Amino acid sequence: MAGRRRAGVRVRLTALAVLVVGLGLVAGGTAALILVRDQLTGNAEEDVRRQAESFASMITGGLPATLPPLVQVVEKDGTVLAAGSEVTHTRLLALWPESGAVTGTTRLPDGEHHTVAGVAATVNGQPVAVYAAAPLERVDEGVEAAATALAIIVPILLVAVCGTAWLVVGRALRPVEAIRERVTEITASQLDRRVPEPPADDEVGRLARTMNEMLSRLEEVHERQRRFAADAAHELRSPLASLRTRLEIGLAHPDRTDWVRVAGDLHREAVRLGDLTDELIVLALADGVSEPVEWVDLDEVVLAEIDAVHSRGVVDVELSPFSAARLRGRTGELSRVVRNLLDNAEHHARHRITVGLWVRERFAELVVADDGPGIPDSDRTKVFERFFRSQRARERDTGGVGLGLAIVREVTERHGGSVWLADSTEGASFHVRLPLAVNAGGPPAASG
Repeated sequence: MAGRRRAGVRVRLTALAVLVVGLGLVAGGTAALILVRDQLTGNAEEDVRRQAESFASMITGGLPATLPPLVQVVEKDGTVLAAGSEVTHTRLLALWPESGAVTGTTRLPDGEHHTVAGVAATVNGQPVAVYAAAPLERVDEGVEAAATALAIIVPILLVAVCGTAWLVVGRALRPVEAIRERVTEITASQLDRRVPEPPADDEVGRLARTMNEMLSRLEEVHERQRRFAADAAHELRSPLASLRTRLEIGLAHPDRTDWVRVAGDLHREAVRLGDLTDELIVLALADGVSEPVEWVDLDEVVLAEIDAVHSRGVVDVELSPFSAARLRGRTGELSRVVRNLLDNAEHHARHRITVGLWVRERFAELVVADDGPGIPDSDRTKVFERFFRSQRARERDTGGVGLGLAIVREVTERHGGSVWLADSTEGASFHVRLPLAVNAGGPPAASG
């Protein structure tokens, strides 16, 4: 049934422990009873063999008038020469002792089982066999006593095993229950909370640490989404407010408004909104897997983007040094990295952009440098932040929205690489280092 709950892990493990130990005790107890019976039976056989040998040594000169109750003397043809009072009418054993002693078990008329031992002897020079018997009552009593002891000990042991397993499993699962309770308390607004980590480096401890690492990643993603939404709203507010203000002023004074100029202003703001929307979409996709990983000829990607810069004819592009580089990655994302670096350089360059690409050990390194005014030292650590625009760029109003270099950093890190702004005597020099073989989406490599 759908509503039926399965027994918990603690119950199942305790039941399994009791079952396994119970089966072991039953098997061990059975083996112990068999050993006890064999041991007692062997002792009884040894006793009757000594008794038969002792009596055989006494009758070499002739048979006594009376024999012990469970002793019998038999000729080789099976004729009973003499017998004790309890075995007068019963042949104790059909086996003839040719050499040494023979043993066996027989049942007398009284219904009891006896163990029998027979040895060869002579009476007045005539070969005979002397048989002695002993009841197996003591053997049965010994086995019964052992079985009674096991019947008392086994349940006690099972109860002890059950209690011990219950306590041990409960103690082992206590951290798991603590983790479960803490997880139920964590909501989207409480991602800074963590589950308790046991001190032991066992499966539960590793589980707790893995969950805390997962919560840290979720918190980071949630914080990035929150910051992204706040930054996007802030950046969108400015062009939208500008559009609305111009339109309200124009509508308030339609006869004194230069509508051609207003249309031009609105067009520029619309272009800015379009660029911002495109960058936001790209940045959002950078947090997910947008295309498969494949082999990419990075040199061909760079040359294709350089052709686009050449077609605009704003600045010259030089290649120095430049070599082929093939790596694992996502073509579209790597094209965006190169395009954003070239767009940034084109916006700030005076006359020339220099692009370099080479392979060093297990990495490919791309360098995009310009001969522009460069980046102030105070802004060097901020240029890769989302929506950051230096004061110089704002004054020039180059149209950027401050997302291009942020996209470069996020895509590069998704490919296991790193990006940094290197020292340069002129302009700005951006370096991107990418591993030649990487499962895109892995940890970023250390920058150098």
